[in-house]
Amino acid sequence: MNRLRLLAVVAALGLVGVVAGVWVTSGDSAPGTTAGDMSAVAEYDYTIPAGAGARIDAGEQLDIVPAELVVRVGESIRIVNEDDRGHVVGIFYVGAGETMVQSFTSAGELSGDCSVHPSGRFTLKVLPA
Repeated sequence: MNRLRLLAVVAALGLVGVVAGVWVTSGDSAPGTTAGDMSAVAEYDYTIPAGAGARIDAGEQLDIVPAELVVRVGESIRIVNEDDRGHVVGIFYVGAGETMVQSFTSAGELSGDCSVHPSGRFTLKVLPA
C-alpha cells in the first residue's frame, strides 16, 4: 500500500510541474505566481546558452542555475533558453528559444528535476515579503 501511495504522490507532483510549466510558457500564471512581460527586468536572471543540450549529451555537467534559489514574494525569475531544445528547471519547463518570467505572490517551496544543474534538481523557496 505504501508503494501505491508513493506512486500516486509522484504522479501528482509530476502533473503539477507539467501544468505549471504550460502556464508559465503560455503567459498565464500558476497558482501563487503571476507571469509578466517577457522583457521585464527580473531579480533573478538566467540564460541557458545555445548548445547546452549538446554539451550535456557529451557528458558535461552544466551549472547554469543554482540547486536552490531563495526569493521573496514580489520578486521574479527570468530564464531565457537560447538552446535548440527545451529544459526543465524545477517545476518550470522552458521550451527551445523561449523565455519564462515568473513573479511570486505567495510563500512556499517548489522543487523538481533540473536539466541544467549538476545535481539534476532545483528547489525554489519563496519567503514572505
